[in-house]
Amino acid sequence: LVNGASVADDGSNGADPTPGNNSDVDDTPINGAVPDLVLSKDDGGATTTPGGVVTWTIGVENVGNQNATGVVITDTVPANSSFNPAASSPGWSCVPDGSAGSVCSLAIGGLTGSGGSTTASFSVTVDNPLAAGVTELVNGATVADDGSNGADPTPGNNSDGDNTPINGAAPDLVLSKDDGGATTIPGGTVAWTLSFQNVGNQDATGVILTD
Repeated sequence: LVNGASVADDGSNGADPTPGNNSDVDDTPINGAVPDLVLSKDDGGATTTPGGVVTWTIGVENVGNQNATGVVITDTVPANSSFNPAASSPGWSCVPDGSAGSVCSLAIGGLTGSGGSTTASFSVTVDNPLAAGVTELVNGATVADDGSNGADPTPGNNSDGDNTPINGAAPDLVLSKDDGGATTIPGGTVAWTLSFQNVGNQDATGVILTD
């Protein structure tokens, strides 16, 4: 706190010969005043499927006793998905392009102390088809300010994550076998063409053809 005071008389008895010492200022340090940001992330208990859209609600609160400035939320697009800007809060910026692994940020600006809060939505579209063995999306977010009002005293609660289960993802193999309408004779050779494909919404591994 910076505070000053001054003194003067009515001047009826003449001017003060040393007016420079008629005022003084004193600065009082304030300790323990810092922002304290807390972040939570939740999909609301959702489940999804290949090609589905998952939306997380990110909540940020300043429980500290000083305002925070330059607040930014950061979220990384989870593996096996891509950022969905249409279903997200406006203002997200993703580097390099919103694909899996891209780092997305949302500038919040200032957040008042003692309970100032805000929420934002972060959405992705699940890959379709989905990579083999994937059963959930794993996603986390963090929040930070510009540090101009002091370091966050509890940085451990500046991050949170939520895992969203993926249902209905499975390979679906189809096989057809055809001799092309051939006929043969004893001692002849017959050739069949075997065609097989995966029409499911998840990659297949270890595929074996048996005849």
